[in-house]
Amino acid sequence: MMKKTVSTWAVLLPLAMVLATRSAGAAEPTPPADTVRLTILHLNDVYQFQPTAQNRGGLSRVATLKQQALKESPHVLTLLAGDTISPSVESSAEVAGEALKGKQMIDAWNALGLDYSTVGNHEFDFGDDVLRARLQQSRFPWLGANVMSVKSGQVFDGLKAWDLRDVGGVKVGIFGVVLPETQTSSKPGKDTRITPYCEAAKRSVDELRAAGAQFVLGLTHLTVEQDRELAKCVRVDLIIGGHDHDRVEETVAGTPIFKLDEDAIDLGRVTLDLDAKTGAVKKLTWKVIPITSKTPDDAAFDEQMKPYAPLLATLAERVGRSPVSLDARSAQNRLGETNLGSFLADAFREAMGADVALVNGGAIRADRVLPAGTMTRRELYSLMPYRNELVVLMVKGAVLRAALENGVSLSSVDGKPPGRFPQVSGLRFTYDLRKAPGARVTKVEVKGKPLDDAATYRLATLSFVAQGNDGYSMFKDLPAVPRGLDVSPWEALGTAFRTGKPAPRAKPQGRITVIGAPKGGLHAPPSMK
Repeated sequence: MMKKTVSTWAVLLPLAMVLATRSAGAAEPTPPADTVRLTILHLNDVYQFQPTAQNRGGLSRVATLKQQALKESPHVLTLLAGDTISPSVESSAEVAGEALKGKQMIDAWNALGLDYSTVGNHEFDFGDDVLRARLQQSRFPWLGANVMSVKSGQVFDGLKAWDLRDVGGVKVGIFGVVLPETQTSSKPGKDTRITPYCEAAKRSVDELRAAGAQFVLGLTHLTVEQDRELAKCVRVDLIIGGHDHDRVEETVAGTPIFKLDEDAIDLGRVTLDLDAKTGAVKKLTWKVIPITSKTPDDAAFDEQMKPYAPLLATLAERVGRSPVSLDARSAQNRLGETNLGSFLADAFREAMGADVALVNGGAIRADRVLPAGTMTRRELYSLMPYRNELVVLMVKGAVLRAALENGVSLSSVDGKPPGRFPQVSGLRFTYDLRKAPGARVTKVEVKGKPLDDAATYRLATLSFVAQGNDGYSMFKDLPAVPRGLDVSPWEALGTAFRTGKPAPRAKPQGRITVIGAPKGGLHAPPSMK
C-alpha cells in the first residue's frame, strides 16, 4: 500500500538540538558521561500480532528488535500511540464461545513488554466495559488525559492522565490524549466524555512539571493537524502520534512530531541524549526500521502466544468462493458504489427478506482488493470485523430519503471520504455535490419506481446504523422487526460465498450517481482510519 510522508521538518529545531534521520543499521556513538541516553521504540495502529498478508510486521519480530535495543542501552521505552483493541479479524473471532474483543492484542503487548499506550478511537469500539477489562488485563499503563467520567469528574477508570518515570536520574513525563471525534465515531458509554485535547494536555504538562518532570513527551492519537495544534498550544519536548496511518516527521513550534503507518510494518526508534542534570535535549535522532521476514521471531514471545494457534488455524478454514475480485478498499467504499458494497447490501437484503438495504461504507475494513477464488474465514471477518447484527426496520420513504441525505452529507470533492457513505441494494439514487448538505439527493428509485415518501419499506441494515450512529439518527427510535433468530453479517456473507446466491458482480451496477464531481471522479487517500 502506498504511504506518504506528511511534511519534512517544517520548522527547524532549536540550535541546541541536533537532529538526524539515520539508516536502520547505523549505530549510535556512546554518549558523554554527563549525558543520559533514552531510546524510544514506537508503533501505532497495530491491529494484529501476526505479520500482514504481505509478510510485513509481526510483534514477534518487534520483540527481537526490542531485545537488541536493550543490549545497546539500559534505558528503553516501548510506546503504542493508540488503536489496537479493534478492529481486526482476531478481535471479532470467538474462543470457547467468547468473543476475544482485543484480548489477544493485550496478551501480545504484555508478551512484548510494552511500557505505555494511549487510547485510540478504536479502543472504545466494544464499549466501556470491555475497555475496562482490557485495561485490567494490561501489565502496562494506559494514558488518556482527555477521557473523563461525567459522574466522577475524574479520568476514565483504569486510565492515567500522565505518568512520571526516572530514566537514569532524569525525570521523564508522559501524557496521552485521543481525538475528540471518538465521542461519535466509536462507542464510548454515556458516562464517558472525550474533552478538548489542548486543555487536557496543558493540565497534564503543568502537573508533570510541578512533579519535577524535566522532559515531557506527548503520546497522542490525533490527526496530524491536531498534533500540530497541540504543539502550538502547549510546550512539550516530543510528540509521538498515531491515527493517520502515514509516516510523519515534522517539527512545529520547536516540537518534533513522529508518526508511523499501521500494523507494525515499520518500527520507529528515537534516540535522545539528555543532559543528566537538566534533562535538556542535547541530541535527537529518529530512524524507521522496516519489519520484514529478515527480522527473526522472538522465541519467548512466540511461546506466550501459543494458546492462539487453534484460532489461527480456524481462520484459515475455507468458507466459500467469489467468482470475481472484490474491492474492499476503505476509501473507495466511502466515495461511491463498489462491487463489494453492492454485494454486501444484496446479501444482507436477501438474508433478511427486505425491500432495500443500506450499509455504511465505514464498516468495510479489509482495505485491499480481494482476489477471486477461495474465501477463508479470515477474509470473511476482515471484510467487516466489527461485531454487528443485521436488523430490519420499517421505514417511511421520507425517512429513507433522509438517511441517504445523511449518507452523502459529508462527501466532498477534496475532503476525507466519510464512513457514513451508503452502499445500497434494492434502490438507486442520485446526489449533487454542488448542493448544500441535506438537499443533495435529487432522485431515488426503489425497484425501478420513484421513492414514495409516504410508503413503508422494509430496510435491512447493520445494528450500528440502526442505533443512530454515523449520523443516522432518523433510525434511532425505530423498533426492529422481531425475528426468530439473530442473523450476523458474517452468516449472511458466508451463505452467499458458499451458495453463490446472491453472486457478486465484477463491476458496480450504477446504483449511485454523483453530479458535480471533477473529471475523473472523486479520489481519496489510500488508507482510512
